[in-house]
Amino acid sequence: MQYLKFLFVISFVVLAFVGNVRADDSVYTVDVNVDVTDANASKAREKAMLAANRKAFETVVRKLTTSQGASALLGMSDNQIVNFIKEVSVVSEKSSNVRYIADLKVTVSEQILNAYMNEKEINSVVATASKIVVIPVFREFPSDKPLLWEENNPWRQAWEAAAPRNSLVKITSLPLNDVSMAEINAEKALAFDLSALQEIALNNNANDVYVADAVYDGIDGVKIRLFSIKSNNAEETVSVPGDRNQSADLFAQAISEVSSVIENKVKAADIAENRMINSIEVVFSFRNISEWVRVENQLKNIAYIRRLQVEAMGAGKVQFKLEFAGSDDKIWSALRSKGFNLKDYGDFYLLEK
Repeated sequence: MQYLKFLFVISFVVLAFVGNVRADDSVYTVDVNVDVTDANASKAREKAMLAANRKAFETVVRKLTTSQGASALLGMSDNQIVNFIKEVSVVSEKSSNVRYIADLKVTVSEQILNAYMNEKEINSVVATASKIVVIPVFREFPSDKPLLWEENNPWRQAWEAAAPRNSLVKITSLPLNDVSMAEINAEKALAFDLSALQEIALNNNANDVYVADAVYDGIDGVKIRLFSIKSNNAEETVSVPGDRNQSADLFAQAISEVSSVIENKVKAADIAENRMINSIEVVFSFRNISEWVRVENQLKNIAYIRRLQVEAMGAGKVQFKLEFAGSDDKIWSALRSKGFNLKDYGDFYLLEK
């Protein structure tokens, strides 16, 4: 790499360290509805604000860390949680003598929360969404023919009816369409047909694909066997007790528990991967300095980038070291999402916009 530096006017500029978590405001801002009754409207409003702060804080914390990490934060008092609240905006409100009702937008301070989590050594995920596709296979008894696209598959119907979770891990079932039905069926899913599952991931722009094989558990509840591409077909079983005669409630609870298991696995893998720091040497050609400043700011706001250090600049080119967390695939994907492309020249990469 040294020969590249002679092409430039040497100018060492050390840029600011980029924090562990970058996210847009939507990660830290939560819509909260409150409806509180107390001795008078003033007390009801005060109690509602404390409840809204707690709800927003808990929602953000559960997004950014695993259930184990969240448990270390969610025992705080109302007075402690107030310190993490950056802003509360009233979207709409109304009150009576003893009641306060409002739609609020509550923003948690990214800086304060991340500093506290770092101090307490609570790991956080990189705040970019992951997409997981679930293939909901169902059998009433283990010996039955498995169902997927059939109309009498209550497990798939429950997934289709489920409301989206407020999470950085976006979990969705396959859409009922000709393309999905051509790609996969129940038998292929249970046989772990890797090429079919990879095609599902590719066509749905998904980070992973889970098969959720649900079977009634005796006369009480349902048992779900989970395995995925990234788990290399390693199984995990989730048992959910309940009354099969109340199948809608039973499957709704099963979706909640399965989703929690998947979320925690994705977050734990993300945290483990983000402990790995890699770096590459990059060259970028610019027409004027303002173009480089604009590109520099865009790079600094990509979630996985930890540090950007300029090593040389001149003659319309800049050479810099790019340090990033996680795998090459993640940083490549993150760069492409911002309109960048990297070309490999062996000793260095050429960044194109």
